[in-house]
This record gives sequence, structure tokens and C-alpha cells, in this order.
Amino acid sequence: MLLATGRLLHLDNLKVVLIALIIALHAVLGYVGLFEAWTYAGVRETTLHPVVEMVLLVVLSPFGFFLISLLFLVAGLLTPGSYDRKGGRRFVTDRLLRLGVPFAIYVLLVQPSLVYPLEHRFGDATGTYWQEYLGAERQVDTGPLWFVGVLLVYSLAYAAWRRLAGPDRRAPRPPTMRTLVVSALVVAPTSFVVRLVYPYGGESGFTDLNLWEWPACIAVFVIGLRAARSGWAHAIPADLVRASRWLTAVAVVAMTALLYVVGATDSVEEMFGGWSWYAVAFACIEALLVVFGPVWLLDLSSRRLDRSLPWGEQLGRSAYGAFMLQTPFLLGLAVAMRPVPLPAEAKAVLVAAGAVALSFGASWLLVRRVPGMSRIL
Repeated sequence: MLLATGRLLHLDNLKVVLIALIIALHAVLGYVGLFEAWTYAGVRETTLHPVVEMVLLVVLSPFGFFLISLLFLVAGLLTPGSYDRKGGRRFVTDRLLRLGVPFAIYVLLVQPSLVYPLEHRFGDATGTYWQEYLGAERQVDTGPLWFVGVLLVYSLAYAAWRRLAGPDRRAPRPPTMRTLVVSALVVAPTSFVVRLVYPYGGESGFTDLNLWEWPACIAVFVIGLRAARSGWAHAIPADLVRASRWLTAVAVVAMTALLYVVGATDSVEEMFGGWSWYAVAFACIEALLVVFGPVWLLDLSSRRLDRSLPWGEQLGRSAYGAFMLQTPFLLGLAVAMRPVPLPAEAKAVLVAAGAVALSFGASWLLVRRVPGMSRIL
């Protein structure tokens, strides 16, 4: 369904669902002890029960691997049309405003201003604000906005390519099954090699832009670019959907088995990067998930989410801002819950629900009440 604003209803709804899931996932990761994948995990006052952690790792993690890749696929689908409507100069200006400005403000001001008092009060930070700004790793902390920074890089690269290529007189051939298979075959070894230097979930040099995830992100973004003029935003060829659904199911089962083994043998670090069979298996299975999973979910959303939801318009307009605003609410609620004598499982649920509601609500108020904010959020 096409909205009056020109946006597709199911894509708006999909964006809301994905961002709400990402915020909730970050809340849960704040209480995980197996690895520190979220800011609060390093200062958590309580930890999920080992059985709960194992269940989350084995049952839910496989689906978490392609949440971000689905966002990059959708971004790729929408990018050519945006460039065509706006032209090169306005497209670049718009991306710098909507992606670059929030990214810079968050990375340079918001994230360090939140993390410093948190780690100084509850963690092991002992230096001044400026001494702790880059931390022991001498690295800028991008937090969840690494996605925004990477999308800005990809968008500017696309604009440069369009400028160098000249007028686009021929639409690229639509992705086929061969395209998806080749993409997965390229992503798997490339991810393995990158993770020899930057393990999955670890540091990514000075940039902190999750370089260990770039092979998959680039692959699905390019698939989205190629599919943009083939109507994938409305419908995906049935044969690709069937194949993607089955391959995703196989990959989910395989990843579940792998995660159970590495969890039982305490080999999570070996799986995330290095010369081990765990790392090889992880890269291969993940490549299937991140390439075929988003294709299947995109088709599923076009059939299941193409309908008006309660507060759907407000949520759709607030989703991007909610993603930007999640960290203050996630950390604030987690700190507020510290003295409350509840198990980690209950705290994770409460923080997740509260952060989702507050992030979307605050975003909606900013868009409605602050002049000019709608151009950014």
C-alpha cells in the first residue's frame, strides 16, 4: 500500500518492528555475561541465569544475525529512487544532514557524555573525561549509531559511482538466484578473513564501525541497489522467496547447532574470529543467514505488514528518531533499576519495554514540536 507521503506502508511497518526489536535486544544484552555486546554489560549489577543465556544464544541469536542486514537491504532498495528524485547534489546534502549530523553529534557528544559517568561511577574508569574519551583502545565509541555512519559511507559511495557512471540509461539486471548464491560465496570467506583482524563483536580499529560486519552489509546493500528498479519493494519473484525461505531455515538450524556446541564448550571467542573450524563454520552459516534471510523477511513483510496498525503513522515517522535516542533511555532505565531487587531477566524485560516506548515517544515529540527536526528525524 502506498501512503500519501509516497512511502510504502509495509516498509514503514517493517522499520518500526526492526527498530523496536533492536532496542529490546540491546536491553537484554546489557545483562549478558557471555560477552559484552552492549554498553551496560560492562557495569551490570546482575547477570542472566546461565540457562537463560544459553537459550537466548541458541534459539534467538540466529535470527538476530540478519536484523541489521535487512535494514541495509531496505536502504539499498530505496537509495536509487531517492537519488533520481533529488539529483546528486541534493541527495548528498540530504544524507549529510540526516545521517552525518546526528552521527557526529552522537559520537562526539552524546555517547561519551553517557558512558563516562556510567563507567566512572559503576565501572573501572578512573581518569578525567578527556583521558577516558577514547579509552584504553584509543577508539571513538559510535554505539548503535555505527549503522548510521556505515550507511552514510555507502550512500556517498553510491552517489560518487552515479556521478562517475553518468546518466543511468539502462536499469541493472535484477538479482537472480545466482546473484544471491555468489553473494553468499563471497561474503563467507571475506568475513572469515576480516575477522582474523577484527573479531565479530570486537573492536574495529579507531573507527568502531563494526568492520567485521561489512562484507555482509555491503553485499545486501548492493543487492538492494540492483533490485530497486525491479519492483522488489513491492514483490519479490516467488522462486527466489521459496529458495530463500528454505535456505534460511537450514541456516537457522545449522546456526542453532553451532551455537549450542560453542556455548557448551565455551568456544564463543574462537567462533567470533581466528584460525579455527568454529570461525569457518560461523562465517559460512552466517553468510547464508545475512543474504537469504533478509530476502525472505522482506517478502514476508510485504504480505503480513501491508496494513494499518494502531498508531502506525506516528510510529513510522518516529522510528528513525527512536533508533537515534535509544541509548539514553536504555542506560537511564538500567541505572534506575540497579537498586531494585529483581532478577536480571525481569530487569531486561522492563528496560526493554520502557526504552522502546520512551524512544518512540520522545522521537514523535521532537518531530512534532521542534521546528526543522522533521528534516533530520
